[in-house]
Amino acid sequence: MSETPLKKLTAKQQRFVDCYDGNATEAARQAGYKGNDATLAVVGAENLRKPNVIAEIRSREEKRQSNKIATREERQAFWTDVLRGDVKKKIYLAGEVIDTDPLEISMKDRLKAAELLGKSEGDFKLEVTGKNGGPIATRAEIVEDLLLSVDGATRGLPAPRDTEE
Repeated sequence: MSETPLKKLTAKQQRFVDCYDGNATEAARQAGYKGNDATLAVVGAENLRKPNVIAEIRSREEKRQSNKIATREERQAFWTDVLRGDVKKKIYLAGEVIDTDPLEISMKDRLKAAELLGKSEGDFKLEVTGKNGGPIATRAEIVEDLLLSVDGATRGLPAPRDTEE
């Protein structure tokens, strides 16, 4: 099945998308729709049900968020720079980097960077085993073993008597 292409947004719908920040009523007002708060709330809700409007809002948010969240490679490169002490403070003048000063990085911070980098690469594997390197016993298995040992210990003993007086 092929998806039908989404309709192009009208100028007002595009302004609605541009103004939308979670408040559909206010976005409708800022986009130029007319009416009182109740009418604008209905218009905003209707716009948020239109697939082309929703798709445009999602696309805008993805673009906005993509630059905010570091990728795995960016985090690893940063941790590597911290580990090696290669982090520099940038000095800006009129929006241009005019100088960089090396930052002093403590051994504690370098070790933490090494730890985070190692964890991200899976270098530290924690292997947990039970008694004598075997599997870990569950609570149910422990209780079952105890019951079996108690049952085995009582074999051969006379059965308890009923003591009715």
